[in-house]
Amino acid sequence: MFIPNSVKEITVDWLNSVLPAEMQGIQDMQWEDLGEGVGILGEVSRLHLTYREEASGPKTIIAKCQSPAPENIFLCQAMGFYFREVNFYQKLTDTLPVKVPRCYYSDIANDGIPFVLLIEEISDISILDQIKGADIDSTKRVFSELAKLHAYYWESEKLYALDWLPPMNNDMYKGSSALAAEKLPAFKQNWGDIVNSDVLDAVERFIPNYGSFLDWAVSQGNQTFTHTDCRCENYLFGQSSEITIIDFQLATRFWGVWDISNWLSASLTVEARREHEEDLVAHYHNQLLANGVTNYSMEQCWNDLKACLMMQTFSQVIVSDLDGSNERGNELLAQFITRTFSAAEDHGLPSFMKSIGF
Repeated sequence: MFIPNSVKEITVDWLNSVLPAEMQGIQDMQWEDLGEGVGILGEVSRLHLTYREEASGPKTIIAKCQSPAPENIFLCQAMGFYFREVNFYQKLTDTLPVKVPRCYYSDIANDGIPFVLLIEEISDISILDQIKGADIDSTKRVFSELAKLHAYYWESEKLYALDWLPPMNNDMYKGSSALAAEKLPAFKQNWGDIVNSDVLDAVERFIPNYGSFLDWAVSQGNQTFTHTDCRCENYLFGQSSEITIIDFQLATRFWGVWDISNWLSASLTVEARREHEEDLVAHYHNQLLANGVTNYSMEQCWNDLKACLMMQTFSQVIVSDLDGSNERGNELLAQFITRTFSAAEDHGLPSFMKSIGF
């Protein structure tokens, strides 16, 4: 079956051949780009559908294809990101305790590109602006949803039955230390005068130890299903209290607090994080306990969060040369770097990592 490389290759005939039978009456299709800092790792577009008189279906759907940027495609192929999202929508969505869009069609080539997703567009929603930073009430709502997701899979048989979901210490991720080492000189040149030098030195020391650190982290237990790309643009707020989660290219088996650390360090402004993170982490931990997680102390939660923050700081080196596709996307990538390094500095990451042997 043909797989489009981009939305420009999607045709009415192709849509009528792949969509569910109840939607196979499309007469015309128009599309619009939804990039604007949202689709950094993939091309995201809205398809406007017109049906023949005897047919009906949703007026719009979302199409997702590979990124147009070669460096972004390389990263997604190397890390298996596109495979992961296709598998997520093909195999998992009916069992999740949180809301995700319905998938109408998904396919991927054997080597990981091209790929395509056709999914439901969730209407009447609001999306937080990550550059401006999330508000605290919305952050608590997101953390409550994440606690439900994490508790549902926490060290369970159903988690380990997901054979397509890689553990955080998979060979691709462990091998990314070489990629980080390759990109570090350019990162230091571009960002060395902006980010904290002690944290940057700690990242440089951490790079060759990344693989052994991942093995250690996974051996500590408390594994669950992590969204892993936990940021404002991937959480759609409905008119009621419902939140829909999108974008599962990075989903992984790891500590749930990875998602919490990711949101705190990149989706809040530095000032908001400093003022509210203690309360927000306590809220998440309380929600975990309310959803049935046991033997996970607040102290362990904070230690895991700091370790995740070290990994996220390391990751900024790897993604620092991605193409944001437009001015807003590039600004978003810059905020990832500056906010994450600020959080690492505030939490004394260099000394913390030494305290756990790294």
